[in-house]
Amino acid sequence: MNLFDSAFLCLDIGTSGVRGMGHRVRGGRLDKSAVFSVDSFDTVFAIKSVIDELERMVGARFDGAYVTGNFGASIFDMSAKSTKWNGEHKITASDVRAQIAQIGVPDGYFPMHIIPLRYDTPTARNMVSPVGYTDRQLISAFGTIMYQRDAFECVSTKLRHAHILPNSFYDPQWLLNAALRQKKQTVMFLDLGAEFTSVSIWTDRGPVWHAKIPLGGTHISRDISEKLHIGFDDAERIKRAVACLYPKEMDRFTPADTAYEFSRGDINDIFLPHMVEIASQIANASSGAIAKYHPTKIILTGGGATTDGATEFIENAFSIPTENIGGDASVRALSAFIWNAEAAHRGAYLARHDRWARRWARITKLFHHKQKRRTQFIPIMPSTLCFNMRKQSTYSMFRAGGISMIHVDIMDGFYVDRVAGGIPELKLIRAHTDAHLHVHLMTESPSVWAADAVAAGANTVIMSTNTSGLRAAVRGVRAAGVRAGVAINPETSVDILKPILRDLDEVMIMTVRPGAAGQEFQTECLKKIEILAATRRRYGLKFVISVDGGVNDKTAQMCWAAGADLLVSGSYLARSPDFPLAVQSLLKKQK
Repeated sequence: MNLFDSAFLCLDIGTSGVRGMGHRVRGGRLDKSAVFSVDSFDTVFAIKSVIDELERMVGARFDGAYVTGNFGASIFDMSAKSTKWNGEHKITASDVRAQIAQIGVPDGYFPMHIIPLRYDTPTARNMVSPVGYTDRQLISAFGTIMYQRDAFECVSTKLRHAHILPNSFYDPQWLLNAALRQKKQTVMFLDLGAEFTSVSIWTDRGPVWHAKIPLGGTHISRDISEKLHIGFDDAERIKRAVACLYPKEMDRFTPADTAYEFSRGDINDIFLPHMVEIASQIANASSGAIAKYHPTKIILTGGGATTDGATEFIENAFSIPTENIGGDASVRALSAFIWNAEAAHRGAYLARHDRWARRWARITKLFHHKQKRRTQFIPIMPSTLCFNMRKQSTYSMFRAGGISMIHVDIMDGFYVDRVAGGIPELKLIRAHTDAHLHVHLMTESPSVWAADAVAAGANTVIMSTNTSGLRAAVRGVRAAGVRAGVAINPETSVDILKPILRDLDEVMIMTVRPGAAGQEFQTECLKKIEILAATRRRYGLKFVISVDGGVNDKTAQMCWAAGADLLVSGSYLARSPDFPLAVQSLLKKQK
């Protein structure tokens, strides 16, 4: 991989659609990433559409492509190979390769993955690698995932028609194991695909069972089409929209689609038996492997995983805890695997780059007087509800966007019906950054929580209205040398602030109901911003006006126009493929 400036593409090619993930690499780091998918049975059209859109989103042509998905029918085989020598022999990599070459492949199939399960010699058992060990015999066990050559050629032909020459192909279950399974875990991976239902069991040794059931979403859509006398495309669309594994009584009286007279119940009467049959076939095929290896978790993926009630259905069918990670899990696992495979190369590249950068800095320092650089203050605060604050990359992304203030939401489950954040998380964030921590307490007993937040490193503490001891809490925060503010909920009038407005450093206007991210912006709250801005001008007050809830590139401009000074944004920033660009889009536009 060219780490200086390149782009690579990951594709998950299914029967009924294509999912893609593109990355732009600059200077050994991911500069831009984007995800896009197209649902279509015209695979060539879907591939071209995904590539065109991803190239537009990352701003570069792709240098290479890596592919996973439905490659047709597959078989799995575990085989043992033995090599004996006349005397003591130092085992080499060539000896292992010679054993791999002995693995038999049925006619019409080819091996996609050959996984070493264990190595043994007469004097050593269960070695990670036998290379360099001296003995008279090597006994090896291999697991082989093989695909039907004709079906795989069909996929390759479609890629050629889409003008793609892939770097490599990967089995989806192999990728999911590499990306998601933890050490000392035995996991069953179950992919509800369109043409096949794929299932496998993996341990630390590798795959111990791997199968494909020739039933999937297209078979269900075809049955719906035939029994209800509608087109296949309509059957597929309606199935995705209304199918449910735990039907409700009202489904019998609820139309499945405005263009037809049949109900949701009619769809589920066809859909549910198919899913029961799929679960039954998996249970019969896997019963021996489950009894022997006792998987502790099922990870559910594929398009069928998005069906309402899929997680509970699989969990009840197998009596094993089930985690549903959605339909795009395979392409994300492929992307993570390809990027992590370059870790050693990236480390060497970055170390070399840093050495030259330090040398160049020492040279240029001799000839140039260091000028102080003025940094622009960015009045945008990302909300921690929408970011993983345990990852160092989150803080690096904030710095890249010029962020100097971070909004931390804390909910106690009493003031709002949710528990989130907390003092331990606030301490964790403070340990990772020197940024200004803007803490919003959606809690009862604000005095207690505010004192803990100040001790944990908060720079600003915003407390909620309609809580007991609010005024005392504000005074306590200011006495500790920390900025104090109050949040006004959408249904609360600004008149409630009259007794304490002069004591506040900040008033935060909530433009959504507190407690959840991703809600719609309530435009009627703009009037509160205007009233507070006018009050501040009239009486010469110094408090800052901030806004939290539903802030995006359009609503941000409304807030600036009304008189806001700071904006909190969560979902909009988190969902953007380019964080620095998203931050810039929230800034006040110059007239």
